[in-house]
Amino acid sequence: MRNKKLRIFLIIWLIAFTILPINITRAANKTLGDYKKEVAELEAKANRNKRLSQEAQNNINIKRQAIVSANNTIESNERKVEESKIKVTESEEEIKVKTEELKDTINNFQYAGTSSESVYLDFIFDSESISDMIEREAIIERIANYTDEQLKGLEKLINDNKQLQVQLAEDNVNLENSIEANEKEVDKLEAYVASLASIGMDYDEELKALKNQVTLYEKAGCKNDDSIDDCYFNRGGYSSSFSRPLNSGKVTQAWGHNGHAGMDLGGNVPGTPVYAPANGTVAHTAYHQSCGGNIVYIHHQVGGKAYTSEFGHLRSYTVSPGQKVTKGQVIGYVGGDSSTWYYDKCTSGTHLHYSIAYGYYLGAGVNGYKSWSTFRSNTRATSDSSITGIKNTYGTRWSSR
Repeated sequence: MRNKKLRIFLIIWLIAFTILPINITRAANKTLGDYKKEVAELEAKANRNKRLSQEAQNNINIKRQAIVSANNTIESNERKVEESKIKVTESEEEIKVKTEELKDTINNFQYAGTSSESVYLDFIFDSESISDMIEREAIIERIANYTDEQLKGLEKLINDNKQLQVQLAEDNVNLENSIEANEKEVDKLEAYVASLASIGMDYDEELKALKNQVTLYEKAGCKNDDSIDDCYFNRGGYSSSFSRPLNSGKVTQAWGHNGHAGMDLGGNVPGTPVYAPANGTVAHTAYHQSCGGNIVYIHHQVGGKAYTSEFGHLRSYTVSPGQKVTKGQVIGYVGGDSSTWYYDKCTSGTHLHYSIAYGYYLGAGVNGYKSWSTFRSNTRATSDSSITGIKNTYGTRWSSR
């Protein structure tokens, strides 16, 4: 039994010894061809998400229109209710008048001997002939019948208007329920659309960035079968540590506060220079993003590790993808002020959104990844003051890079 266990252990060890190095080698030696395939897969995903997003947006528009239509109908119904109330009041007043008129006519017609007898008899006996007398008596009867018909018509009008009020009230309840249901559906659909979209960069922008990376690798001389680490990333500049991106400033929002995936660095005027915190290669620049404005991403190797730095809410930038930058080089200028609000919707004042993430965001090779959620998670490096040189605490100040 003991020998059997030993044989099983040796087999497992042999499998691990022969297979694991192969997997590690494959991961480390991801080729340009592998990267192109991943970009193509992402493009297919982006197109699918775009279609789903458009379908959801169409449904949102339909439901919003239904909400508008329902609100308009409710307003119209409320006006109709007020109009019907006025008609009921007017009809009730008219009934009072007609009732009195009919009462007088009936009294005159039916009750000879009452105080109105002389009026009735005078009208009858003033006739010039028998036919005239019969005609006058018929006139009185027609008046009575006509008035009675008017009263019945008015009572029906009142009943119809009261029933209309009840029906309109029921309709409005149903409309309000439909509005509430549509609003909930709109909330769900908008959340769904948001879940399909990429935060910071939309799919089109992210796909553009990835395709630009392919171009950069090709310009660097990478072939489809070449390891991107060997032909691109390992040829970049190295730094022993990061410096601060601004000559001076303060932390106005720390990393992790309310899910914030970076530091907000304030205390400077618009146009203040922003510096590369280490040697590196510009991975991507995004222009006029609705959340982030002008953004720069740089790949670095610092202390033997791979990082990506992010600079958001820039008024402008001075670098381009593929460009090598050196520590302390100006890469852009602080923005986030009111002059950028017409396109940068998630800033309310001058500051730099700064983050450092583990690995190469939008990059390839063993340290590369493309997922925005992975990047956000990896920005926890920003909270480490031994990396950034800035304590991750609100109010932290510094006066040198």
